Amino acid sequence: MNKITMILIALCMSLLSLNGYAEQGVEDVLSRLEEKMADIKTLETSFVQEKELAIFDRKIILKGKIFLQKPNLFAWHTEEPTRYYMIIRDDIISQWDEDIDQVQKISMKDNPAFQSVVGQMRKWLSGIYTSLLVEYNITVLKQNPVSLKFTPRENTAAYNIISYVRIVFREDERYLREIYIKEKGGDTTLLRFTNTLLNIPINVAAWEVKPRG
Repeated sequence: MNKITMILIALCMSLLSLNGYAEQGVEDVLSRLEEKMADIKTLETSFVQEKELAIFDRKIILKGKIFLQKPNLFAWHTEEPTRYYMIIRDDIISQWDEDIDQVQKISMKDNPAFQSVVGQMRKWLSGIYTSLLVEYNITVLKQNPVSLKFTPRENTAAYNIISYVRIVFREDERYLREIYIKEKGGDTTLLRFTNTLLNIPINVAAWEVKPRG
């Protein structure tokens, strides 16, 4: 065995070793984050969503609130520039917007595509990240505050749509500060969370599909 061959073998072994440490490091970070978020039973947070479409020069900005109550309640309220409410209770999605002013209900059991999208959304917002290793290559971009990059693996539903997802945590790692989604078509979405309240009683009005007044 000549010296060049020995060097190449040593280099390959080093790279394999480093890759193993990197993967373990990702799993350690994900486990730590999941552990910190596991005790969250209820959540109320304000959000600002900035959507940039490749075909437009301006941003579309939405403002509202998100509510979560484990194990089976989730609500998304958009208040500006137009009101839109979506409530998920078990496998039923109820939605209302002020333009149509009608409540629509969808069974996720009858709509696998919708079920997949909602399932992904729940994972991002609930901190169930270890399970995403099956669908995404995950990279730790920064440790303080923690920033993670999720790149869809080939042959997954997200691969043809999403370039990557980047999430940034608060300094205490109890919840997210922002989610950034880059789509392959050029569109981007930035979702920022503020005034986040954990484990507080949620007003029953949060689960009403049509707002009062």
